[in-house]
Amino acid sequence: MGSAEDEFTPLSQLKYGIGNCKVRVRISRLWESFNPKNDILFGLDSLLIDDQGKTMQARVHPDDIDLFEDQLVEGKVYALSDFTVDVMREDYMSCSNEWTMYFRRQTVVKEIQGDIDSIPLHSFEFVKFKDLRSRCDDKTDVLGHIVYVGELQEVSKKSRHIEICNASIRDLRGRNLSVTLYGDIACGFAEDMLKKGLESSVVAVFAGMRVESTHSVCSTTSSKHYLDLDIPEVQEFCESLRIQQANPAPEKSLAQKLAESWVSLLDIDCTSGWCYAGCEFCQKSMGRNPRKYRCSRCGPVKRPVQMYKLKAKVQDATGTMDLMIFCDVAEKLVGVSAEELVDEIEDDDDWYTLPEEIEDLLGSTHTFQVFDKFGHGSFSVNSIIDHVSPPVAAATATQSKEEPDLEDSVSLTPTTTQCKEGPVPEGSAPTAEARSKSARLQSPNKRLRGDDWIN
Repeated sequence: MGSAEDEFTPLSQLKYGIGNCKVRVRISRLWESFNPKNDILFGLDSLLIDDQGKTMQARVHPDDIDLFEDQLVEGKVYALSDFTVDVMREDYMSCSNEWTMYFRRQTVVKEIQGDIDSIPLHSFEFVKFKDLRSRCDDKTDVLGHIVYVGELQEVSKKSRHIEICNASIRDLRGRNLSVTLYGDIACGFAEDMLKKGLESSVVAVFAGMRVESTHSVCSTTSSKHYLDLDIPEVQEFCESLRIQQANPAPEKSLAQKLAESWVSLLDIDCTSGWCYAGCEFCQKSMGRNPRKYRCSRCGPVKRPVQMYKLKAKVQDATGTMDLMIFCDVAEKLVGVSAEELVDEIEDDDDWYTLPEEIEDLLGSTHTFQVFDKFGHGSFSVNSIIDHVSPPVAAATATQSKEEPDLEDSVSLTPTTTQCKEGPVPEGSAPTAEARSKSARLQSPNKRLRGDDWIN
């Protein structure tokens, strides 16, 4: 590979205490890290990529920024030496590498030109929308089709004026994710979308975003946006999106519509509680050893996450049945996370008393798609499908001999379908064989609220 001084150490081999090494890296992203609330500067941070595509976050101490800010340019390739390596910081890291590089005053920075195409321009660690729960309050990268862009607004926040732009992106399974951008990235994104045309089909990458909830992310000082970026992940997404748009999902059959009928929520039994401490990654219960912060399936975790377990009784025109409603599905139903409700607990009895937000659901009417995972007659809710108006009172079957439209017809005979298969894979079209006990209600419950109709 040449003389010893020309040999470079891969980022994957860097660890605490390593010395006398040199790396060849590209600065993929470069930003000043600071607290926007008080403008306290933490340092000049960057995301480094080497020839193997491995990444590491690097930091220049605030006192040394003047020495390096003119030497470091985003996108360029450098040989770096005389730096230190230490464990990564706890929060707000832009990559999963367990080590962080720290520049010292004596760190040598030498730009490399020519023969640098082997080092990627970009590196992302994309997280699926459904897995965002495991990254709450951490930074992450997301990818999706832009389906909404709001107007650029200027708001006052603690005697400061800041620009905000709200947007929404959708994944290939139809999930929407709210994106809130602040400051320079909000202005840049709004301007770039105007150039693209608000009606154009655009696939966006948002990097270094902070996860606020399972349904929303917001920008940080390290965030950056890319529109229709030329990388394999975006190309694959665009191709799948084109196929979906060219082959829309077929209209559901009568049997499928019957299996997605309205039920009334009668009761929620909380004698064993309404939430549990679970693994942030796989949602497995950690109730037996919450203080060890270790999942039997995933290993060590930062901390258990409070998740819903609602033992509900529902009723339709054919009778009643018990359903379990867990985690994200329950959160969509309640409207707030279990963590938020747990924060309001003041007494031990509150763990076994329905919070007001859950109690208000009693009597409401919904469409549940359920499954029996083990075929033992124990049903759990797979998804909530509250996107149509509730049914009206049933009439006699002789009023119509044609196949009725479930959203308008009043002549359906209540039907019960039990699901003995495994759960319907998320994102796939539901089948008649893998269906729940369900039926058409004769009339909607009088406590049905307007927001229960929204998907």
